[in-house]
Amino acid sequence: MERTVPTVFLKAFELIDENTMDRLSDVETPLVLVENVEDFKENVFWVKIRNLWTLIGKIPPLVPSEGDIVLFREKGQWGLFKYIGEEDEKVILRDGKDERTTKVPKEVVNSLELFGKVLRVQERV
Repeated sequence: MERTVPTVFLKAFELIDENTMDRLSDVETPLVLVENVEDFKENVFWVKIRNLWTLIGKIPPLVPSEGDIVLFREKGQWGLFKYIGEEDEKVILRDGKDERTTKVPKEVVNSLELFGKVLRVQERV
């Protein structure tokens, strides 16, 4: 007896360089990965960054919490940071390579275009 896993098709993009993101064909995705996200067809998407596929949940409705990796855009460039937490009206972040930690005012984080938080990273879809 063949066992099938329920799937959905989600939007997909490829990050060409720090400034450019192109649309790809929709990607078939196991429903279990996204079923807990409100309106997942609109709020979850795949981004191919070099040789890795990253499943992103939009902010809002998702909210960054301690340890989340967040995809953002600032001054036309894409980037990732790790959200560590908040302390004294400042937000503590680590860079995408997990090398440097910094404290920035909440206003700086609020001024960024936060696209979503990373839900999953894998080599292929």
